[in-house]
Amino acid sequence: MKAKAYAAGTVLNALPTGIGSAFGIEMKTVVKLRPSEDVRVVINGVERKNIVAQRILHSTGVRAEIFVESEIPGGSGLGSSSAFVNALICAIKKMKGEKLDAFEILRSNARFSLEAGISYTGAFDDASASLLGKFVVSDNRKMRLIRIDDFEGYSAVLLPEFRRSRVDWKKLRNNASEVKEGIDAALKGDYCEAIRLNTEYICKMLGYPVEIAKKGWKKGFCCGLSGNGPSYVAFGSKNEMEELEEIWSNYGRVYVRKLANKPAEDVVISDAIFEGFDG
Repeated sequence: MKAKAYAAGTVLNALPTGIGSAFGIEMKTVVKLRPSEDVRVVINGVERKNIVAQRILHSTGVRAEIFVESEIPGGSGLGSSSAFVNALICAIKKMKGEKLDAFEILRSNARFSLEAGISYTGAFDDASASLLGKFVVSDNRKMRLIRIDDFEGYSAVLLPEFRRSRVDWKKLRNNASEVKEGIDAALKGDYCEAIRLNTEYICKMLGYPVEIAKKGWKKGFCCGLSGNGPSYVAFGSKNEMEELEEIWSNYGRVYVRKLANKPAEDVVISDAIFEGFDG
């Protein structure tokens, strides 16, 4: 049994306030399950110890070998963990013949991510973009979506040569008032302004070079830092992303992929997933 999920590019980092925004990118993680008493995880051909996978299998009563093929680099700020957990939960549900309820999958993803210590907030924004595609804004504390928007186009993804900075989440939260305008922009669906304001703040707090994003801003492109870095992402037309690819190629490896504008799996999306639901 197998299932897939997308990479997630960041519009608004949820660490400072709990409000996050992200979008799906057609870089995929595919999980295949093979029933077995020998529980192990093989990622891109290499066997690895994976705490969150063990927790998920144990909680669902499934024993299986997990084979993962992923295009999403780990620790890059592109939601690799969210994509893996989404795909694994979906594969398990398929194996057990259960309905793929998006809200249940995303809540489980956030819970497992928090318990395993692979996320500070549960990454409900990344998980939602990874499973549902599109552009989303979420309240990660309530595990609810505030809005979801279609966006046809492409994304450019820069994997720079420098490494991820240390994340001081207390510092990010202590200065959270500085991202209020970014939150307001995301809530209005102005994702281009939101990603710019978020990038200025997160780069300043974590020490990443904002100049990489400014190269795109000068051309009028929508781009910025993804997650806690070190990757940078952009969205727009194919021509814009190919032009940005040339600019960003001086900093590292660049991929141009379609934006994911439909769910990665045939999930059921109920009203319960949205903030304000009274059920």
